[in-house]
Amino acid sequence: MRSWRTLWRASMREARRLKVEGAVLATQCGRFRGVGGALATLLMGAWILCASGAICPVQAQESAPRGDLSGFGEQAVEVFVDVERARTLIAEGAAVLDAREASDFRRGHLPGAANVPWTTLVSGEQQGALAGDAHLEVRLREAGVSNGRPVVVYGGWRGPGTWGEEGRLHWTLEYLGHERVYVLWGGIQAWEGAGHELESGAQADRSAGHFEVRRREAYRATTAEVQAALSRDDVALLDTREAEEYGGKVKYGESRAGHIPGAQHLWWEELFEGRKLKSRRAIEAMLKARGIERTDEVIAYCTGGIRSGFVYSVLRALGYGQVANYDASMWEWTRQSDRPVRAP
Repeated sequence: MRSWRTLWRASMREARRLKVEGAVLATQCGRFRGVGGALATLLMGAWILCASGAICPVQAQESAPRGDLSGFGEQAVEVFVDVERARTLIAEGAAVLDAREASDFRRGHLPGAANVPWTTLVSGEQQGALAGDAHLEVRLREAGVSNGRPVVVYGGWRGPGTWGEEGRLHWTLEYLGHERVYVLWGGIQAWEGAGHELESGAQADRSAGHFEVRRREAYRATTAEVQAALSRDDVALLDTREAEEYGGKVKYGESRAGHIPGAQHLWWEELFEGRKLKSRRAIEAMLKARGIERTDEVIAYCTGGIRSGFVYSVLRALGYGQVANYDASMWEWTRQSDRPVRAP
């Protein structure tokens, strides 16, 4: 029989995700049959208080991602992993990378995680383009990354101040040649919501990895390649910024306003319904409505390749085999005066 501490944690997790309804309450009562009378009363009392909202923020928890991939559908390529799959990978020795800013990391992170914000892997301010191989190898080795060791990446998923950083880091590692990179479905909230502990403070010391950059150029689009795509019918450009950015508002330091001519607009947050990623069928329909077919070559971009990095990860999971991230994106495109920009 499970210990009372295990039952307590299970009841608290269950209470956060279930509504207080008669049938549900009856089911929950049945879970504690066979437990000592006083203990059963204690557990049920805690469950009722929590489920009623008296001691637990039910609304906040109901809106949080649960780490359940079932609503998304089968992945063509395993990109996203749920909490239990992530725990298995970590137990097998996977490196864990937190893609969020350092301040968020210090407030709480997965045990043993290394903090690797995208800003530590680029060549300067307002630069989305990745740095050179030597810098990337040093930084990723410091984080414990090795070519033959799986990597679990996580971030803030969708919420205030998030940009899809975990997708950007996933894209970075895939582009640099890593073969086993996974994104934690639901982000750090899913991990914590499943009852697993977080650490806080600075990252712990770790053994260096042995990572060697082996760039796969098909996963990255350069400015010259985007320019060439303007005259190709078999390449779809996908602008993943907000509608007002696409329409001509400068928000994040672009040198000129507007979008790349011919680009279709799909804000990266449109892939979500609340904090849950939409089903593959719904996302595929959104892409098809924009004239993007599975057989097309797709180049995603934004301001600095962060939001488009997340879209890259989603398209990889859906099986779009020819998808690339334009990491330099509008910061570089608009700085070059000979590159066309259109604003409706």
